[in-house]
This record gives sequence, C-alpha cells and structure tokens, in this order.
Amino acid sequence: MNYSPGKYKHNFDLKLTLFSISRFYKTISGLTSVFILIIFIFSMGSILAQDNSLKENLHESLAFAQSNYRVADTTESAVDTLSDFLPPPVEPKLLPNNISFGEKFLWGENGFVRKIGLVPALDPQERMRELHIRRTMLIAHQISGFTTLALMWTAAYFGQRTIDDPRNRSFGNTHQAFVAATIATYSLTGLLAILSPPPLIRRDEGSTTSLHKALAWVHFIGMIITPILGGMIRNHRVFNMDKAHFHQVAGYITTAALTASMLVITF
Repeated sequence: MNYSPGKYKHNFDLKLTLFSISRFYKTISGLTSVFILIIFIFSMGSILAQDNSLKENLHESLAFAQSNYRVADTTESAVDTLSDFLPPPVEPKLLPNNISFGEKFLWGENGFVRKIGLVPALDPQERMRELHIRRTMLIAHQISGFTTLALMWTAAYFGQRTIDDPRNRSFGNTHQAFVAATIATYSLTGLLAILSPPPLIRRDEGSTTSLHKALAWVHFIGMIITPILGGMIRNHRVFNMDKAHFHQVAGYITTAALTASMLVITF
C-alpha cells in the first residue's frame, strides 16, 4: 500500500480544523440561550419605547386629519354662498406616499381586505384601528423572530453533534425536529411583517432598518438552500460527510445572518 505523507497531513489538518470548530461551537452554545434572553429583554424595552412614540405620532396625525374634516364641514355649512370662492377641503393623507405593492394590494383604498369585507372602508377612525393592528403584528413579529433564533441555534447545535457523531441517530432526529420547528416559526415571523398594515408615514429609514431588510434576504435564501442540502444528506443510506459539510456551512451562515438581523433592529 502506498503511503502519502502529504495526504495524511491534509486529512489530519482537516479533522483538526473540524474538531476545533466543534469545540468552539460547543463552548458558545451554552451561552447562546442566556445571550438571546438578554437581547429579548432589551428588545422589549425598545418595543415599548417605540410603541409610546408611535401612539403620540398617531394621535397627533389623526387629530390633524380629523380637524381638517371638521373645519371643512363647518365652513361649508356656515358659508354656503361663499362655497365657490373657498378652496376645496383638505383631505387627510391616510396612507404613506411610498406604499409598497403588497401593502397597496392588501390595505389600499380598494385593497383586497376591503373588497372582501374583512375591514371597513378607509377613514381616519378605521386607519387608527389598522395602525393598532400593525403595532400588535410587529411586536409579535419581533417576539416570533427571537423564538425562531433560539430554535435555529438549537438546531445548529444538534446538527453539529450529528456531524461529530454520525452513528448517533438521536442527534439527527433531534436536529430534524428543531429544523421543522424553526421553519414553522420562521414562516410565521415573515408573514407577520409582510401582512401587517402600512404605517401612516414612512420616513426614509436609515442604517438599522435597511440593514435588517438586507440581512432578511440573506437568511431567507439560506432558509431555502439549507434544508435542500439537508435533504440531500438524508436521501443517502450512508452518511455523506462532504454534503454534510456544505449543509453545515449554509446553516452557520443562515444562523449568523438571522442573529445579526435581530441585533441591528434591537439596538
């Protein structure tokens, strides 16, 4: 049998690197749940602060919109003879200028939810109710996001244990169970954001929101690719370590992107 020192050294270095990654991951995995809990507590404080600010802006904007209606009605009834000389009543702006296609399709003046009678016609009172719905959905979106993050970290941990010990089927079964839970909560988290009513005013968001949305595309693509690679591993009776490593890298990138996405929107 031919002995190749270079090939032996290469395999040894690869195993040493994978062992180092495994040890590092096991070290930080114990601190992950505590870290996520701390972030969640800070995020709830941030949510409450944003909630109070949103309420103040909401009441001010809708009070101004309603006053325009009242002024127009009073002027029109008191001075009918001067109606030709008065400017037309100012209609309140109830939807943002840069409303997205999805928001317009669902929540526009002739949106789908209005056509099917799920919500009443658009007016200041109804808009206030929709903004309360939006606030509730976005709070649920953030809570669901942290739940997904915790499940994803746990799935990654048991995935790493499966690679470390492929013969232990319990690690693989636990990993698949947490992957299924992660996919379910991830889908719910995305729907809560996509289906929420639009804001009253959409300002040009900087840094954090833009980065949060950019990272969302990264972990969204990862949530598609990673399970596909995992399915390729399960389709083989013999554990394919090469495909498992591709799945592993995709899982780490997706987890890192989701973690960063939650961090930037929290702080």
